[in-house]
Amino acid sequence: MPEREEIIVSIIEALEAEDMEPDQIDECRQLLEANYHEPEFPVDRVTIRRIRAQQFRNLDDRVVRLDDTDTALYGPNDQGKTAILEAIRFNLFGRQEKQRITLTDPIQSEQDSLETTGNWSVDTNHYLVQRLLNRDGRGYSGDDRPKLNTDPSSEDDIPFQARNTQQDVSEAFGIWPVESREFGRYNIFSLFCLMAPEYKKFLRWQDKEDFIDLLFGINLAAAINQSKKRRSEKYELTEEEETAAEELKTAQSREKKLAERLAELQENKKEIETKLADRRAELRSINETLEQDNELEQLESEKLRLQRQINNLESEKRETRGDLREIRLSIERYEEMEMGEEVHSTAQDLQEMMSIPERCPICTNDVDDSQRRRLLNDGDCPLCRKEVPDKRIETATERDVRESAMEREEVEEQLTELRSRERKLEGELDLLESRIQDHQEQLETIESQIAESDVTQLIDRRDELETEISSLERDATSVQVEINAKEDELDDTTERIEDLEGAYERRREKVEKRQALQTFERIVRRHIEEERTDLKSNLREEMNDLLSYFEHGRFADAQNVVFNPQGGYDFTVVIEDGNDVPSDRHNEYSNEGKILALLFHTAVLKQLAEQSNTLPIRMFIFDSPYFDIPDTGNAPDITNFVLALPEELPEYQVIVTVTDSALSDRSALNEKYQIEDF
Repeated sequence: MPEREEIIVSIIEALEAEDMEPDQIDECRQLLEANYHEPEFPVDRVTIRRIRAQQFRNLDDRVVRLDDTDTALYGPNDQGKTAILEAIRFNLFGRQEKQRITLTDPIQSEQDSLETTGNWSVDTNHYLVQRLLNRDGRGYSGDDRPKLNTDPSSEDDIPFQARNTQQDVSEAFGIWPVESREFGRYNIFSLFCLMAPEYKKFLRWQDKEDFIDLLFGINLAAAINQSKKRRSEKYELTEEEETAAEELKTAQSREKKLAERLAELQENKKEIETKLADRRAELRSINETLEQDNELEQLESEKLRLQRQINNLESEKRETRGDLREIRLSIERYEEMEMGEEVHSTAQDLQEMMSIPERCPICTNDVDDSQRRRLLNDGDCPLCRKEVPDKRIETATERDVRESAMEREEVEEQLTELRSRERKLEGELDLLESRIQDHQEQLETIESQIAESDVTQLIDRRDELETEISSLERDATSVQVEINAKEDELDDTTERIEDLEGAYERRREKVEKRQALQTFERIVRRHIEEERTDLKSNLREEMNDLLSYFEHGRFADAQNVVFNPQGGYDFTVVIEDGNDVPSDRHNEYSNEGKILALLFHTAVLKQLAEQSNTLPIRMFIFDSPYFDIPDTGNAPDITNFVLALPEELPEYQVIVTVTDSALSDRSALNEKYQIEDF
């Protein structure tokens, strides 16, 4: 494959062919140089020598020697074969919670912890990793604090120093250059580990394309990702920039209308000020002329004096009339009372002659006319029914007569006083009317003199001018207020236009930058596809060769492998009868999924073995190859493939778990693998 510098030069030349600006090309070059580089793997080969698992799944305490060689874990179901594979993964990578692949319920029931000890070969060195996992009441803890000994003196030489971190382990085993890119440790290992029943874990991993590209040096995806990130963060348009073009057009239209209206108002103001100046000059001339005529001023002054006096007299006259009205009302009331007393006196005389009292002399209660007649006839009180002496009746009547006489005298005194005040007010009112009449005659005389004066027209014109000047001053003030408002609005609009012009310019620059980066991403993606095409061609050849192991089952009539031309590493196994098998089919638990994954993993690992600088894991784990095989036609094909793995992957330590059943052939396995019985 081309060297890094060759690819960078090729991409820059392609950008120049797109007529990009120099600063845009420089930005793309920086993205390439910062994000496109070969990961440095300090280790070449990692395999496992020995694993010990305690209280792990269904294993009480089991030691399995693998001796860096191909090994088949053989025995009945549920004896811990799969648990050993999981223990190997856990020992190297920990539990990895909250990831796509994780380890669930690994501690034995009724136990509080588990422990794994792995003896690893890292190049020619012996490394030892111990990892524990504890229940903490709500979950698990401890797996992220392994103990690492890079120079153990024995297979169980566990250090007593403080716990290490997962990064320490990943760096020591040469995995960190890939893990640091946040692919996830279990995701990374899924290429090297086919676990039942989900054999297609790696095939269905959405980041497998970028991961494979990285392993094979086609690691331009990071440059694309950073370019996308820059587009979405640095060159993302703000809300103001998004709407800048439309708002700028609206603001410019508003500015034009405001300027036109302001010009109209200023012209109107100029006209008003010119007219106002003319009217003020004319008023000054009239006032100067009028100031020279003292007789007219005296007449005007006397006119005003008489008008004020008439107004005062009229006010006084209204008050006097009001007082007179009240006096006359009072007189009427007293005269009515006096008339009533005369009628009452006649009744009193008649009553006295008839000896009829107004109230009972005994109980003193008032009696009406009918009751008085009964009192007169019967001599008894009509209310209390007691006999009333004649003397008592007469005495009561005499007292009432005296009281009535006194009341009449008081009414006559009040009436006399009121009539005296009435005559006085009538005299005052006549005097006021006489004075008002005199003043009116004097005012008419003065107004006649003013009307006959030569400057009367000047005075009328002066009054007109004062009214017109007052109106013009109001108009001038109103226009000035609107001018001030429009000037402020115009200033705000102009300032807003400047801001929008800046936002529009920033938008233009960002759009150009985004378009340049999109072009960069397209060109880089094209280079990736070109390199992927070469890699996929090699993988297709490898997979086509591997199809020869399938003679009896589902893939017996397979013709070849075809990769998706749209990109990525999805592929299809073409079957002679037309019932092709695509790798992205969802059933990952079927025999199809198992065989597709086995084909792809084996081909990728074979190609990786030819890379001089790549991930150092040299292990291939295949768990339960005969898991869920309903048709016996696939069993011989699986057996052929399993037996061929040590030869197909000579650079790798192959570890398989095989269930002791009619489908397996222990003797054939024994020729290819070291057997570890379970």
